[in-house]
Amino acid sequence: MREKLLNAIREHVAAEYPNEACGVIIQEGNSQKYVPCRNVAEKPQEDFVMHTADYLTAQQRGDVLMVVHSHPDVAYLVPSETDRIQCDHSGLEWGIMSWPDGDWCTLCPRGERDYTGRVWVLGHADCWSLIMDWYKREYGIVLRNWSVPYEWWEGGKESLYDDNWQNEGFIEVPVSEMQTGDMLMFQAGAPVTNHAGIYLGDNQMLHHNSGQLSTRVPLGNYWRERLVRAVRHRERMHA
Repeated sequence: MREKLLNAIREHVAAEYPNEACGVIIQEGNSQKYVPCRNVAEKPQEDFVMHTADYLTAQQRGDVLMVVHSHPDVAYLVPSETDRIQCDHSGLEWGIMSWPDGDWCTLCPRGERDYTGRVWVLGHADCWSLIMDWYKREYGIVLRNWSVPYEWWEGGKESLYDDNWQNEGFIEVPVSEMQTGDMLMFQAGAPVTNHAGIYLGDNQMLHHNSGQLSTRVPLGNYWRERLVRAVRHRERMHA
């Protein structure tokens, strides 16, 4: 990283402290430049959400090479799992600077990650995130992102699975006729349907349970007793 770019990042990070700063490095003509962006997160001292208009303006100036943000008041500069997941999704390198220490590190997208062994990060790496990844990678089917960073199923006021599975193109099928790739929805310790997995055949399921690593498990009595429905995407009905 060129010192001129690092100095521009330091200046922005210091000005935004104690909030997280965010911006991008772009290729503008023959030179690379750091473009500060506004952080519009609800809790900017803990997170960053880059202002969409700022990002688009930077994109119009040149190719975006790197996403940059800061970690205020950390003892050690260690990228969070959320940072790593968002870096993966962006397909870009990420740069992180701690402040006031001024340490710097970079992340690269991890490419196609294994379906199992993923760390649980609600809203970013959860049961629906795994299902979206499966359908996109295995079948080229893009599902909308309904993952949110809070426990929406508590109290029964929201029912994201029950409300949205049909809109995503799924059709209910008899449990006795489940096929590999069908989505299974469950009601587990909640007043509404709150969990889902992918049926892998041979009585096996891929899922990402709350607070645990994603894994393959037998579809045993525990899960069968909590099964609400089995559904198949309309693009797979005649597979």
